[in-house]
Amino acid sequence: AAAVARPASAAKVTRPRVVLDAGHGGNDPGMQSRWVKESAVNLDVALRVRRELQEHGVDVVMTRETDRHLHASKGPDLDLRSRLAKNDDTAAFVSIHVNASTNPAAHGVETYYFGQPMPGRSRSLAIQENGGGAVGQQLTRQATNSAQSLLGDLLVQAKLAFSRQLAQKVQANLVKATGALNRGVLTDAFYVIRNPTTPAILIEIGFGSNPVEGAKLSQEAYRERIAVAIARAILDFLNTK
Repeated sequence: AAAVARPASAAKVTRPRVVLDAGHGGNDPGMQSRWVKESAVNLDVALRVRRELQEHGVDVVMTRETDRHLHASKGPDLDLRSRLAKNDDTAAFVSIHVNASTNPAAHGVETYYFGQPMPGRSRSLAIQENGGGAVGQQLTRQATNSAQSLLGDLLVQAKLAFSRQLAQKVQANLVKATGALNRGVLTDAFYVIRNPTTPAILIEIGFGSNPVEGAKLSQEAYRERIAVAIARAILDFLNTK
């Protein structure tokens, strides 16, 4: 009988692993408005997603569990985050962010997977999430170049198809759970999800700069609703992948 018994380590390997990235943190607070500080909202939502996933037997790796950066410089910081998903056991990498706009009327949720920026869309979001300013521009350029060179790779195409599938599930769940404006599933050159070894998405859970949405994002109950919607979409994806 002993020979047939499953070793504990083999049982562990079958647990799907998800990497959750609470965007920004430490020396980079992300967007800030009178309602919210992005790094704090991202972390709160990510921790709630973790709890929900763990309750359903998923292994969760967090890129951060406190208000910290992984590296003082943005490029290495984003590298360290994405590298946590460079692992055959990782089923998905999910980066959580809060959007901002100079137009206070802008609102809604959008979910991204890696690729060329959508034609006619402003580059400001990728630049902002890639660190802002000259650094953000440089990292966005690098990521855009890698998007161009990857598009011919069939293995990458398969991973991006999974990323799109995950993005669609998350976006649909978020819109349903929050009633927020559906800004769609999009592609852009976000540095943190440029590594195509695992399905990877970046979620903008709402506009902290919008008086209505910013106020909602500051409420615990609303963040819980967002987190549960994200977690259930990930669970659905893990079962169908």
